[in-house]
Amino acid sequence: MEPDQNRAGPHLSGIVGRRAGAVEDANYSDALRESGIVWDEEALNSFLSNPRDMVPGSRMTFRVADAEDRQAIVEYLLRK
Repeated sequence: MEPDQNRAGPHLSGIVGRRAGAVEDANYSDALRESGIVWDEEALNSFLSNPRDMVPGSRMTFRVADAEDRQAIVEYLLRK
């Protein structure tokens, strides 16, 4: 899979510093597209913790409840 290829969701390459809902041809909810979020460490951690709490109307249903797991994911994304 290419780093900038969309699949079930948008690709995550270069997500840090990118506006939520900005990947072309990705199927975002209007709520996420209009959220005004710019992804940084804090926003990613909050969203992964409870996407629909942070962005009501988001299509993202998967939550990462464990703080250590979230931090590992965020650290990985910071390097992408």
